[in-house]
Amino acid sequence: MLIKEWMSRSVITINYNESLKNAAKLFQTKVISMLPVLKNGELIGIVTDGDIKEATPSESPALDKFEIFSLMDSVRIESVMTSPVVTIHSDHTVDEAAGIMLSKGISGVPVVDSEGSLEGVLTKSDIFRCFVSFTGVSNNGQVFAFNLPDKPGIIKNLTDMIMNSGGRLCSIMTSYDDIEEGLRKVFFHTFDIDPDNFDKLVEQFNRAGELLYVADLSRGFRKIIRR
Repeated sequence: MLIKEWMSRSVITINYNESLKNAAKLFQTKVISMLPVLKNGELIGIVTDGDIKEATPSESPALDKFEIFSLMDSVRIESVMTSPVVTIHSDHTVDEAAGIMLSKGISGVPVVDSEGSLEGVLTKSDIFRCFVSFTGVSNNGQVFAFNLPDKPGIIKNLTDMIMNSGGRLCSIMTSYDDIEEGLRKVFFHTFDIDPDNFDKLVEQFNRAGELLYVADLSRGFRKIIRR
């Protein structure tokens, strides 16, 4: 899950001395969530749709539309951009980027090379695409969620049951958040388990661990077993 495999390479940028009006027009006409700001080809800042809205004069009886446009034309991007910029390298992983974005409260990051030159951008939408691809949820497979002892061999026992049921394993995701010590949350995404084998597998899983949730997306079946 390297960033270079998921980032958007066709990046729309804006020059630092362009106007707020020009930036607002780009957000209105392009499908973008951020504008990297360049000065002499160097990345010096970032502007988001939120920055544009915050800097735009609000409509009031004292200002007509043309006066608002005139004010926006007089504001330079350099005065509203965020700087310095949080960036990441293309050979880092998508989950590293997601952690940075979550901790910083930002919706995307510019991707730069070792010289600091802009290569692309990675946004929340790109991370969602990556997540959907790796979980396999878009292929309408099966989902099983567990609380399991954090011990060697537990995962293999369950994957063997999946294989013996004629299923193909798409992904395994684990988490140690919001769970007591010695346990972990585990999520299996599978394919090709027919309804009869699915029901039998659920019975096996119930005996093998604390099964929380099951779903067969191919037939719209979902069941919460433990809350």
